[in-house]
Amino acid sequence: MRERIRLMSGFLDKLCAGMRTLMEKGFFHIFIGNTLVKFISLCSAIFLPRIITPESMYGMLTTVDNVNSYLILLNGIGLSNSVLRFCSMSDNHHEKSAIFRFCMKVGLAANGIMLLFYLPLLFSPILSKGNYGASRLFILIACLIPTLTFVLDIAMVYMRANLMNQLFSKVSVIYTVLFSFFQILFAFLFSLTGAFVGRYVALILTVCMCVAFLKREHVLLPPEEALSRETRIKILRYGLGTMITNALSLIMPYNETLVVNLVLEDLTTTAYYKAASMIPSNLQYIATSVVVFIYPYFARHTNDGPWIRKNFLRVILSMMGIMIPIITLGFFISPPLIRIIYGKAYAPAITIMRPMWIAFGINAILRVPLGNILAALGELRFNIILSAFMSALHLGLDYYFISRLGIGGAAFALMIVYSISGFLSLIYILYGCREKWNCPLL
Repeated sequence: MRERIRLMSGFLDKLCAGMRTLMEKGFFHIFIGNTLVKFISLCSAIFLPRIITPESMYGMLTTVDNVNSYLILLNGIGLSNSVLRFCSMSDNHHEKSAIFRFCMKVGLAANGIMLLFYLPLLFSPILSKGNYGASRLFILIACLIPTLTFVLDIAMVYMRANLMNQLFSKVSVIYTVLFSFFQILFAFLFSLTGAFVGRYVALILTVCMCVAFLKREHVLLPPEEALSRETRIKILRYGLGTMITNALSLIMPYNETLVVNLVLEDLTTTAYYKAASMIPSNLQYIATSVVVFIYPYFARHTNDGPWIRKNFLRVILSMMGIMIPIITLGFFISPPLIRIIYGKAYAPAITIMRPMWIAFGINAILRVPLGNILAALGELRFNIILSAFMSALHLGLDYYFISRLGIGGAAFALMIVYSISGFLSLIYILYGCREKWNCPLL
């Protein structure tokens, strides 16, 4: 009995020490900040379908967001990821400032070139039919949102790379409050057009706040020494690699909306899909909180096999302990959630929501943390190959399941692909611990 008490006391001491360490390093600021962000975003998502009516109008908002999501995947050719990795690995403030300025300039130039190709495409026959043709004007109105998002993202990523977790969390919460408030306010006043105006107002205000911070930290001043050609090539290569990886990975949920729009051609069905996935997809915020915190540390321990093995297993086991109870609860309370939040008109979304809980849960436990750990370690080749294969597989499964089962088939396609992707990433990291990073396999 005494031995058990002693062991329990030792466990509690270790647990308290670990909690104190996480608190000192800002993890709970990130987690609480992300929780507030998702809560506020969820409230905004709940109100929007009730403000933007009829359902076909809200489906049009979903279509515009789908188009912008593709643009955001190419945002700044991935150079915000280069800021995160290379600034995390550097201890020199002037070098970090030079990296940031280089990535900002090249990223904005790339976005400008992208718009030159995108705008003519908007008025081409490709986007003249179906939901995209009906939403063309609103797609044009929202076309600058991705560029403003890139400026905001790269500023916040610089905070992450410098372990300014408290400041990062504050900016995240402030932006979300402004985004939700102005989006709902202007949507109430001017319907769908007002929603986009509100988004612009929130982005511009938050970007101005970030610029003020960067000036205070002397990040925007010309660097004392320019980056070498070799360093610039490494930064560009990493940015492009992560852009391709993220585009191939994140494109999967967007493919669902694309297939729905092309196969079903029903704005009301699109709205059901949006409502069903809204709450389960917010499971990602837990994985995102963990990734935001751990990324700089894994980047600083590249090729440190023992450290990688020990800590990536901790991450996965922790995610399982958190996510499995949440997935189980969400699965069983889906019917009242849909009825209470969206109303009886969205009852068809219930059968879509249940498998969504499982799909996004698997994504949060395995795919998101493992994919980001591999990115932090510089394993872009594996990530690109895996993401390309999974995206192609997902598109095929999406078409197969949706054409046969309707919109609910999209969740089954996600479930299969997320499971395979997470399992293969797990195997690769275990292999790397044994062979590549000279760490014996468990």
